[in-house]
Amino acid sequence: MDGDQIRAKRYSKIKFRITFANIGTTFAFLIFMLASGASISLSNAAARWTSGIYAQIGLYLLMFGVIFYIITFSLDLYGGFVVEHRFSLSNQTFWGWLKKSLKKELLSLAILLLVFELIYIFLRRFPATWWLWAAAGWVALLIIIGKVTPVFLIPLFYKCKPLANKELRSRLLELSVSCGCPIKEVFEINLSKDTKCANAGLVGMGNPRRIILSDTLMNNYSTEEIEAVLAHELGHLRLLHLWKLLGFGAGLTLAGFYLTYRFLERMVDLFGFAQVSDIAAFPLLALILMIFGVIVMPIQNGISRHFEREADRFALERTGRTQPFISAMTKLARQNLRDPSPNRFVELVLYDHPPISKRISYAEGFGASKVSTD
Repeated sequence: MDGDQIRAKRYSKIKFRITFANIGTTFAFLIFMLASGASISLSNAAARWTSGIYAQIGLYLLMFGVIFYIITFSLDLYGGFVVEHRFSLSNQTFWGWLKKSLKKELLSLAILLLVFELIYIFLRRFPATWWLWAAAGWVALLIIIGKVTPVFLIPLFYKCKPLANKELRSRLLELSVSCGCPIKEVFEINLSKDTKCANAGLVGMGNPRRIILSDTLMNNYSTEEIEAVLAHELGHLRLLHLWKLLGFGAGLTLAGFYLTYRFLERMVDLFGFAQVSDIAAFPLLALILMIFGVIVMPIQNGISRHFEREADRFALERTGRTQPFISAMTKLARQNLRDPSPNRFVELVLYDHPPISKRISYAEGFGASKVSTD
C-alpha cells in the first residue's frame, strides 16, 4: 500500500466517523428537545412573540434551526475545514469557508421552513391523509430543485461560465449526441478556489440540463479521460437512472411518511403533546423520519451502486476505450483521497458508488473480454 492509499484510508475513516457523529448528535439533540421539555418552551416562546398559528410554526422552526446549527457548528468546522486542510484538500480561508457554510445553512433553513410549514398545513387540514400530501409535496420539491439547480443553485456557490476550450467543448457535445442524449452547452466552474478535488457531471432535470466540468478536472486530465468521466454521466441520463431513483425515492418517501403518521399518532401522548399538529411535537416528527432514513440508507446506497455499475459499463461500451477510464478512476481516487478498498460494512452502509478498486477491476475485465471477443 503506497503513501497516497494510506492517506486516503485515514481521511476516509475520519470522514466516516464525522458522519456517524453527526447522526448521533442529531439523534441526541432531538431526544433532548423532547425529554427535557425544551421543545414545549420553544413553542410557548413562539406563541408569545407572534400571532397566528403558521407564524408561530415558522418562528419555532427558525429558532430550532438556529439552535441546531450552533450545536453542530463545531462538527461542521472540523469536517469541512480542519480535516480538509489537514489533508491538503482545501484552498479555502476560514472566512471563505464560513461564508459558504452560512450560505448553505440559510438555503437549507429556507427549504426546511417551506417543507415543514406545508407539512403542518397538511397535518391541520387533512389529519387522516396528511402523509399522502406530504409525500407528494416532497417529490414535487425534488423535481423543482432538479430544475433550478443548473440556473440557480450552482451559480449561488460557484461562478459558472461556458467552456472556453472550444475543441473539448465540441468533442463533449459530439459524445453526448453519440450516446443518444444530446446536451446543448458545457460549463466550467472555478472549483480550485475552494478545493483541490476534481468533479464533473450532468446537472438538471429536463431543460435546462448542462455539462459541468471543474477546472481541477480540466487541468489534470486528458481529453480521453474527461470523455470517459462524462460518458459515465451520460450513461445515467441514457439509462434513465435519475427518473428511476426518483420513482424509488418516491416509494420510500411515501412509506416513510406513512410510518411517521402511524408512529406519531401513538407517541404524542407519551411526551405530553395535545395533538400531532402541535409544533412542539416537531422533534418527534423529525426523529421518526430520521430513524427511517438511517434504516433505509443502505438500501438506497445499494440501488445507487447498482446504477453506477451500469453507467460504468455504458461508458466503456460507448467510448470503446478502457485505459482512459481506468486512468481517470485512478487519478480521481488519488486527487480526491478516496479509499480504493474500504471494508465491506462501510461499503454497504455508506458508499453510494462502488469502491474505486472494484470499478477499475470491472473495467480491466471488460477490456480483457473485449480483446478475447475481437
